[in-house]
Amino acid sequence: MSAPQGWYDAGTPGLQRWWDGVQWTAHERAAQPTTPSMGWYPVPGTSDVRWWDGAMWTPYRVRAGKPRPDWLAVEPPAMGVVLGILFVVLGMLQLSAALITQNPGNFVFPLLLLSVAVIWFVGAAYSRGVRKLPVPQSAPIVDAVVQPLPGEVEGPDAGWYPMTRQISRWWTGSRWTWYIGTRFGARPGHAGPRGYLTSMIVGWCVAALAVIGVIVAVVGGVMEQSPVTGFMIVFGIMIAVVMGGLGAFALLLTRSRRNALLLPTTPPPVR
Repeated sequence: MSAPQGWYDAGTPGLQRWWDGVQWTAHERAAQPTTPSMGWYPVPGTSDVRWWDGAMWTPYRVRAGKPRPDWLAVEPPAMGVVLGILFVVLGMLQLSAALITQNPGNFVFPLLLLSVAVIWFVGAAYSRGVRKLPVPQSAPIVDAVVQPLPGEVEGPDAGWYPMTRQISRWWTGSRWTWYIGTRFGARPGHAGPRGYLTSMIVGWCVAALAVIGVIVAVVGGVMEQSPVTGFMIVFGIMIAVVMGGLGAFALLLTRSRRNALLLPTTPPPVR
């Protein structure tokens, strides 16, 4: 059967010739660079093996023999900027309250919030830099620690199955893989259990900070016994409510994404 018409390598290095579906023509062009398919590739110029999603590098690499996300991984990077700005606003509001009271102890909480903002900004910058790394130039690395890869078929009904509205998981036909499909592309999910535990801890910690914030606002306002005592109590409680909302949101979001972070225990429904 004849190949369909198109540009093909006709044996001349660096050139492609047009095949009209029946025969070669006289039309030639410079060979076009091809985009590597998704997989684990060595990063040019480094010793890293990183996940390439078919269009860009991602903040996931093989470290100590295991696929893991970078510590500063933020996807998309713009989300890190948004969260950084949010924590800057919260930190500045709390700092304003501390400046009014002139109590050294009240400066600890705003400094903590501003430190979290810096971490988000650094993570966003780091993840943006990862995307700008040179395109893979070698063959992908296939190792037992990264298999089965998305696309591998071991039985009937293999494919992507939804875990949440935005996330799906690859089923080989006989077992679930750690790879999840997102609106950004396929991503390794090997660190899902650790991410689930970390997210739950962070959510509860933020909720605890909100409770502590209410206690500090009330106790500090009462001890000050100044004309701004009532204002300080209300202001502190408002900030604590915002923090509590963030903690509750983190906990609920993590819980709703359980099947996206942890391997399902049952096969997918038959299609």
